[in-house]
Amino acid sequence: MRKILIALLLFLSPLSFAQEKVSLADIPLKTLDNQTVTLSQYQGKPLYIKMWASWCPICLAGLAEIDDLSAEKNRGFEVITIVSPGHKGEKSPADFIEWYKGLEYKNIKVLLDENGDIIDRVHVRGYPFNLF
Repeated sequence: MRKILIALLLFLSPLSFAQEKVSLADIPLKTLDNQTVTLSQYQGKPLYIKMWASWCPICLAGLAEIDDLSAEKNRGFEVITIVSPGHKGEKSPADFIEWYKGLEYKNIKVLLDENGDIIDRVHVRGYPFNLF
């Protein structure tokens, strides 16, 4: 049953199919601990990216499944989530981090797209938004 739930999460949620190749590897992102990272560290590896917002009820309803998926070992792909503080109605970076740290989800890798570069490059129109 759990594998069916994960399959539904991955394949029935709104998907992004880019018509053109868009490089996201060089965009600076921040961890919740204010460390700068880029997606280049995942280059050549299968990657599932979930973009979401704290105000999105569908996104919040799916966080438990993303937390479970993130905790699984040997799944064959990496799981990260990206939030864009200060963009598209999201809280400021400081407010988002304080809010998120109060949640129970400890397996989810959350990266902050503070400049909104990723949501601009992949043309995010709504949340949740997925990239593979």
